[in-house]
Amino acid sequence: MSDLSSSRVLNLDGREIIVRELTVAGVRQMLMPDATDDVVGAALFEEVRLVDLQRMTSLSTEDVESLRPSQLRQVLDACREMNRDFFAMLARLASIQGKR
Repeated sequence: MSDLSSSRVLNLDGREIIVRELTVAGVRQMLMPDATDDVVGAALFEEVRLVDLQRMTSLSTEDVESLRPSQLRQVLDACREMNRDFFAMLARLASIQGKR
């Protein structure tokens, strides 16, 4: 039952996408550099890389590639809702880096 309470289904233009809350281990993985990042994958959104959206959802690489940025923004918004603590941590880290 905990898996059900830590995820939700986002209906995006008739496509069901599972959005998951990250575990602490998942958060650690997302903070690690990803050698497969391309410029678009790393820079399309300020908050996360495209590969990070895959970690938080049921989307495959092919799924991500087939979606428009506006659709991915909807997925990102759902990920933000499910992972408030993670995104708050990112904001704190950005603030700390800005002070250096």
